[in-house]
This record gives sequence, structure tokens and C-alpha cells, in this order.
Amino acid sequence: MIVAAVIQNVLLWDQSPPPREPELRALALLSMLMISATPFVQAQDPQQNSNATNAGKKGEWVIAPIPINSPAIGAGLAWVAGYVTPISKNDKVSPPSMFGAGGLFTNNGSRALAIGTKLYAKEDKYRLTLAGAHASINYDLFGIGKLSGDRGLSVPVKLKGAGFFTEPLFRVSKGVYFGARVQYRNLRLSIEDGVENNPPAEIADIVDATRDNLSRQKTVAVGPRFQWDTRDDKFYPRHGVLLDTGIDFFAKAIGSEFTYQYYKAAFNKYIGLGDHQVIAMRGMGCAAEGDQVPIYDLCLFGFQNDLRGYTAGRYQDRRMFATQGEYRFTIPKQGFVGRFGMVAFAGIGGVAPKFTEVGFSDILPAGGGGIRFRLTNKNPINFRIDYGVGKTGGTLIVGVAEAF
Repeated sequence: MIVAAVIQNVLLWDQSPPPREPELRALALLSMLMISATPFVQAQDPQQNSNATNAGKKGEWVIAPIPINSPAIGAGLAWVAGYVTPISKNDKVSPPSMFGAGGLFTNNGSRALAIGTKLYAKEDKYRLTLAGAHASINYDLFGIGKLSGDRGLSVPVKLKGAGFFTEPLFRVSKGVYFGARVQYRNLRLSIEDGVENNPPAEIADIVDATRDNLSRQKTVAVGPRFQWDTRDDKFYPRHGVLLDTGIDFFAKAIGSEFTYQYYKAAFNKYIGLGDHQVIAMRGMGCAAEGDQVPIYDLCLFGFQNDLRGYTAGRYQDRRMFATQGEYRFTIPKQGFVGRFGMVAFAGIGGVAPKFTEVGFSDILPAGGGGIRFRLTNKNPINFRIDYGVGKTGGTLIVGVAEAF
């Protein structure tokens, strides 16, 4: 799930300095490059409703090159190109639909490419997401569990393969959507020969825990999706909530190598304080259940900016939760100065084999701040620079649009 590194880490265009940032879920992250990045161009004035102001507008392009200099994947460039347009100019309710492509390349040999679309139709009664990706990502694997993350030792691995998913949603009442997701991935995880066959003693346990994943693996899943969405704007909300939940059932009966389940739920709430301030809050949790869960499908702490201040993937396990709050402020002035804004954020989270095993000493705190610069005149599209500090150090995150 990388399209913030090509995923909310490379797709959300995250650049996380030391420790290294594993781009686990490379394909899912890659797929999110279009889903997460191309919507940025169509965010409207935060005091206006995007559905109303976009109705009847001509489509517009967004092209965004993002330089990368990360210890995790090297130096290079991530990029995204997208087109945002309403499907029907007579539809004054649906948000604009999005078509895009993105990718990344770095000097450590990491490569990624993704294409996708997100469609809104029939006065937002139907929502359809389609995405496909191919990636070859070199990163560091820290092992499983909080103790492995605290230790900070890692194994260099490569995740290579391709995949796609589709997610149709149907509105059953105002703001309430039901649907399903189907996904297919064909991946291969590998370790350098010298490390795999004769690993140093201090990282032998990480190599041993990874051996069952060192082959080409096909994973196929179907599962339900539920959304409750009352946000006043899809891309720069000032009011409302977003509850997004889903279950992925991987099963041999539908062609998957393994049978397991992946559960995830996230809740965002937005409170506007006048014209220039917003309080944003987010809570999320995930669980991976089954006899054999691939290491790249464990819950991944630090992914999608949950929480900023930690390298994505340094902490991972079968259970995870993260909560955070953010204060957003834009300078109330006209002209160039009025393009700037500031944020402050803080939160806590944790990983464990079971939620009942998360103790007080296992809590991972994080906090930090950042600056914003508005890139466009008509649309409040912000360039984002955040610095977060966690238990193991700090990370710098550079990207476009807000963290959540």
C-alpha cells in the first residue's frame, strides 16, 4: 500500500527521514496515488460546498512532481498527473470524477507505476473506484511487534509485483453508502541472498519470521464496505464526519494462496472555528486475523500519517490503533501572505498481537507541527511540510493536501 511513498507514504507523498521508511503494501499504496493524489486539484474554497461549486465546471489538469530524498528508498522523484471533471454537467450534486496516473523512481532501484479513476454519478448515488499498479520497492523490514520496532534492527528486502482493485459503492440514504471491494495481487518478497542464507545473529529472528513470505504469492479478496460521509467538502472539510470501514476476506476458494481477514475502521471529524481555523480529529484501528497472514498485510503503524513522527512499518503487528488531533490555521490576510497557514498535531497509538495486550508502556506518542502554502488561486490546494516527533525520533513529511 504505497501510492504516500508512491501511497500515502509515496502516494501521499511522504518523505520520512531516519529511521528508514519501509514501503510495505507497495501496491495498495501505489493504487492510492490516484485515489489520494488526484483529488487534491479539485478542493474548493473551504467556505463553499465543493459539490455545488464544481457542478458544470470544465475539467482541469493537475501535474505534480515531488522530489524524494529518503533513507528508505533513496533519492528520486514521485509524480502524479490527473484530470478532474464532472461526468455530467447537469449533475449539481456529485463531486467531480477523477482520472489519474502516478509513480516514482529512485536511485536505490525502487520503481512504481499506477493508474486509476474515481467516479461519482447520478447525484452522488453511485461511487466507483478502480486502480491498478506495478511496483518494485526496496525497503527495510523491522520485524513484527513493538519490541522489534523498539530495537530498530532491519533486514533489506524487495517487494515486487502487480495488483488491482475495484470498489463500487451505492447510496442507501443521505450520506450513507454500502458496497464491496474486490482486489487481486501477485507479489514476491525477497531478501538479499547473503542475508537470507547466513543472516547475522542480531537479525536472524526477522529473517526466520519472513521465510514463509519469500515466494511469489497470489492474494485475492472480496469484502463489504460501509461509509458514512457528511463532510461539507471531500478534500478540505470544515464540518462533518467520515466513517470508513471494511473487511477483506482472503480465501483459497477464490484463488488466494492464504485464507485470512483484514479489518479496518477509521473515523474523522471536522469542526470549523470561524473562517480561518479548523479542528480535525481522527481515530483508526485495524486487525489481521488468520493462521497465516502475509507480513505485508499486517497492520502498519505510521501509514497514511497515523501517526506522523514514526517511520511507516517500523511498528507492525496483527492489531493497531492510532488517534490524533490537528489544529489548522490560515493567515487572515489578502495577497501573498494570505497563502500561508500553520498546523499543530498530537496523538497516540500502539501495536500488539491483540488489543487486550496493549499496555500503558506500549503506547506510542507523537506530536509536531507544520506549515502550509496555498498553491492555487481558485482552489485551496496546500503544499504541506510537517515535522513529527515520536518515541524513536522524528520524521519530515512533505506532500500536497492535508494529512487527513
